[in-house]
Amino acid sequence: MPRIAMFPALAALGMAWLAQPVLAQQQQAGAKGEFTAANIETAINKAVQYILSQQRADGSWEPYRDSAGSSFTDGPTAMAIYTLVASGIPAKDTKIAKALDWLVKPENQVKLTYTTAFRCLAWHTVNKQLDNKYMKNLEADVKLLLNSTADGSYRYASDGVTKAEYGDRSNSQYGLYGVWTGARAGMEIPKEYWEKCLKFWISCQDPSGGWKYMEGQTGFMAEVRHPMTVAGLASLFVCIDQLYMDRFLKCQVSSELAAVKKGMEWMEKNIGNPSTKRYYYLYGLERVGLASGYKYFGATDWYKAGTTDLLSRQDATGSWNSHEAPVPNTCYGLLFLIRGRLPVIINHLEYDGDWNNRPRALANFCRWSEKVFETENNWQIITLKSDVNEWHDAPILAITGSRAPKFSDEEIVKLRTYVHQGGTILSITECNGSAFSTGIKALYQKLFPKYELAPCGKEHPLNNVLYKSISAVRLSEVRNGIRPLVIHTDADLPVSWQTYAVATGRVNFEAAANVVMYVTDKQFKNRGVNVWPSEPAGPFEKTVKIARLKHGGNCDAEPLALERFARLMGKTFRVRIECPAEPIEIASLKDSGVKLAILTGTAAFKLKDDEKATLRDYVEQGGLVFFDSGGGSKSFGDSAKDLIGELWGADSLLAMPLASPVYQLKDMTIEKVKYRRITRARLGGVKEPRLMAILAGDKPKVIFSQEDVMAGLVGFSSHSCDGYEPESALDIMRNIVLYAATAPPPKDAASQPASRPAAVATRPAN
Repeated sequence: MPRIAMFPALAALGMAWLAQPVLAQQQQAGAKGEFTAANIETAINKAVQYILSQQRADGSWEPYRDSAGSSFTDGPTAMAIYTLVASGIPAKDTKIAKALDWLVKPENQVKLTYTTAFRCLAWHTVNKQLDNKYMKNLEADVKLLLNSTADGSYRYASDGVTKAEYGDRSNSQYGLYGVWTGARAGMEIPKEYWEKCLKFWISCQDPSGGWKYMEGQTGFMAEVRHPMTVAGLASLFVCIDQLYMDRFLKCQVSSELAAVKKGMEWMEKNIGNPSTKRYYYLYGLERVGLASGYKYFGATDWYKAGTTDLLSRQDATGSWNSHEAPVPNTCYGLLFLIRGRLPVIINHLEYDGDWNNRPRALANFCRWSEKVFETENNWQIITLKSDVNEWHDAPILAITGSRAPKFSDEEIVKLRTYVHQGGTILSITECNGSAFSTGIKALYQKLFPKYELAPCGKEHPLNNVLYKSISAVRLSEVRNGIRPLVIHTDADLPVSWQTYAVATGRVNFEAAANVVMYVTDKQFKNRGVNVWPSEPAGPFEKTVKIARLKHGGNCDAEPLALERFARLMGKTFRVRIECPAEPIEIASLKDSGVKLAILTGTAAFKLKDDEKATLRDYVEQGGLVFFDSGGGSKSFGDSAKDLIGELWGADSLLAMPLASPVYQLKDMTIEKVKYRRITRARLGGVKEPRLMAILAGDKPKVIFSQEDVMAGLVGFSSHSCDGYEPESALDIMRNIVLYAATAPPPKDAASQPASRPAAVATRPAN
């Protein structure tokens, strides 16, 4: 059933033209061509440097001349400005300023549709950083485009006088794109314009469902083509956004549009390798991917497939297609990489139910939130058919609806795994749907039976982290003592997002912004940066046995923390970590071969006498015990210190000096660490690790951390977790484990040094 925002028929795209050749290329290129954040960053930097290297002395780039002899004098310069600033070059950079000085001169501006559209993009992009310095230029070019069409279509010339009729599809998509840029900048565009454009694109759709370049042509220009079909779909999305936002105030309203359905059906039947305009096509494909919200076209991640193809084709200069229009093609390739990898802050779950009542809601929320979070961001749709490890582009998974949601046992496992791997579910009841509210709450009882869905009071951080007046939204939370696993509201937030009611529905936008901030602490990662590593294949240089210990203080709050840690240790350090999936009984420590026993939790606890004796014996026989306060829990920390005092003496726990062998492992020295925001606020400017220990000589046999380490191993950002940032948590746990694996059994030395240096004589403040 096609949908206006994220039509499932997009799944038909499949990307076969990219995915199949790329596999062979990857095998030849090895790690160099792999889809990794480092390789993408390298490709972007090389492309940026190439474009900069082609700038001429007067600030412009060489004009582009097509096969028909048309000269696009200012097109490459406008493209370069837009692309370079979008890639991170400041608009005040001397090279950009010089290019703008050239572009702003009337004698350098050609009245052609392509060049005018890219000038609009350039003006709008730099205006964001230059206090709208070029707003009049943008307004003039948008007016030029508005006055250059009679029926919503465009031809090559856009002089503001001659009104094109039934133009070609390529110019028409760029004319529309230029006007849309003006709308995004706040210009009022007549509704009639969007209606004309929509009518044009529907009228020129081929009966097969695709689009041709133009009727009356010969050869491939007369064929239904991939680039032109993507142009048609992208243009339809723009028109729909401008015209139909208020059609979805009620739930379960059909969002089917016949033209979109037909276009998607054409794509489903005609997947192939486009013979021409590859980079032009990629740029259009990225626009459709971002507009639709889909992460996958079929079973293929469109950004991953397109990026892998680009990585394999970039030449030594950093350009793409250097033999033909190298600057425009490199701009197209670079725009695909940088726009496609924009941080995804929310996934929207497609499931068997009315998940898509408000098809443009999340797109509009992300658009509004860019000023709040001071960065461009995006949303996407994921499906339950995909691997849960691929869901981690976004830290939040939105589940919306009005009817009772139904999930299979396998799907419930996926949802639980996503959360245990660091994600948070945000569920929203739409249209006062009591069936959805009841059903989703029942689902949470199955997902997390140990925890309850509890209302967030007015003083809860969710109601105060950014905006202070959102308590009327009535958010509730399932929390594991460290972070939110689930956030739920019965307030219909998406109805305001869908219509972009930023004034009357402002609290609904602000509530969602609080959720994003509370979950992520405004630490966003780019699309395609997957925090969940694959299983290491080996070979391994050593094996270390570790285990979490069972107790009554919520000992399994982050059940997958050590699984991720083990994968990272195997892949990065070639160390195989053997660790039971569940916490083990303390009694089973004896003769277990476990080198490191971990007591972590979020609540107060007490051990039985026999457990205390076993733990004491384990330490005296050479085992290392690590006490970790999950999420920085004070109640767990106090219980841990009481237990340590009972077993080893009230004054035995000391600050572990930086000279400790745990911090001084060869090539793994730890002298400074990164703390999470809430911890930095509590500690001030402290940058050293704050582990405490019971020492035998200078060697620790018991280690305690009030600042969270274990939850950091899951890899998520958090506004509420009190502890180490994930990269520092990994460093600390790595060193503790490797020290435990190699440390000799303690001698019968006192549990503390004979004389206490001032540096370790006092405990760190909590």
